Amino acid sequence: MSLNLNAIGLSGILAAEAEFAATESNLTNASNPNYSVESVNLETLAGAGGAGAGVSVLGVQRADTPFLDSEINQANASQSFYSAYSQPLQAAENIVAPSSGTDLGQAVQTLFDSFSNLAASPGDASARSSVLSAAANFSQIAQSTSSDLSQAAEQSVAGIATMVGQVNQDAQQVAQLNGQIIVEQANGGSAPALLDQRDALVNDLASLIGASADSNGNVSVNGTPLVSGTAALTLSASGSGASSSLQIALPQGTIQLSQPGGEIGGALSAAASLTSLQNSLNSFVTSVANAVNAQQEAGYGLDGSTRVPIFEVTDGEPIALNPALNTQNIAAAASASGVPGDGSNAGAIAALASAVGIDSSLPTGNAQQVFAQITSQFGATVQTAQNNQTQAAASLNSLTTLQSSTTGVSLNAELTNLIQYQNDLQATTQAVQAANNMVSYIIQEL
Repeated sequence: MSLNLNAIGLSGILAAEAEFAATESNLTNASNPNYSVESVNLETLAGAGGAGAGVSVLGVQRADTPFLDSEINQANASQSFYSAYSQPLQAAENIVAPSSGTDLGQAVQTLFDSFSNLAASPGDASARSSVLSAAANFSQIAQSTSSDLSQAAEQSVAGIATMVGQVNQDAQQVAQLNGQIIVEQANGGSAPALLDQRDALVNDLASLIGASADSNGNVSVNGTPLVSGTAALTLSASGSGASSSLQIALPQGTIQLSQPGGEIGGALSAAASLTSLQNSLNSFVTSVANAVNAQQEAGYGLDGSTRVPIFEVTDGEPIALNPALNTQNIAAAASASGVPGDGSNAGAIAALASAVGIDSSLPTGNAQQVFAQITSQFGATVQTAQNNQTQAAASLNSLTTLQSSTTGVSLNAELTNLIQYQNDLQATTQAVQAANNMVSYIIQEL
């Protein structure tokens, strides 16, 4: 049986070099969170009679956790969604219930209290001035609350255009990598570095818009394709605030992207929640203003005037104080003959504080109960969002730690491998040298 000792030895040197390269790559990327530890696949070469004739390097493979990858992307999308959703809502809590100053509920009560005082002293100039001041304060707080919530909704989606641009950039890169990976794998390679790059981009897309991908790198959002093979579709945004929407351009037109996840989905949902809160509070304010106006217009002022509203109420707009209102035409009296000593109409306005059904959202509640219901429901929404964010962050951390136990680089293990491969290389080199010496001896003896 004839053996090519040099060839066997050289195959060992090539294998050791490949293992050295993989180890060097692992050590270099030890702190890279988007890197999966690599190893070399070796195969025994068979010689005559099936005896070992060296070693062949089949390629380099990376540690892979496909199931965990999917779970991590979902957790990442969830954590990003609730982070983008809860932050604007937490800021809005201070708009609705400021830590200092007066909120809408307090302003309403102050207004009713001022009418109660007026009912007791209908001709008192100071009491009338207090009503005027309380009405102005209520309308001003109503306007600022509505305006601040509108601005908060706009700000929550202010970064949508930038994020959409990043989504399109990531999608294009995934499509390009898909093409490169196809070529590498067709040529017998495993393309571990390209797969790592693609996984990182898919993870970023999950964080941005809640995207998911299959093993071939096809990316979708709630079933709507974003990357198909080597082709990337284009995402666009339109509208503003709560009316913002997303579309994906297809060859035959566009398709609406419903319920996106990730940071973009969280921002859009925050805008919708803030607009809903604004509408609820505007409805509450309008209901109070209409009730007060109706009773005010039924009474008479010191100047004998009647049907003078306290507030200007316009559909779709915050209320405003009637610029024609003054201390003389505040209708404290129930009849013209009762002026100036009658305060019964002012008392009727004050009684609205305890009237049930003042707002249709709570037919069995008074004004304070309606406001408390709106704020408590919003507070529960904020608390749920915060809890969900905490849970998603914990889940993401747990899954990432579990994945790292498989795909992460162990410096101790790699340093141990480095010593082993160095010893292998030295031994193989000595074997080749021994084979060369043997050949030289035989030649000299012939």
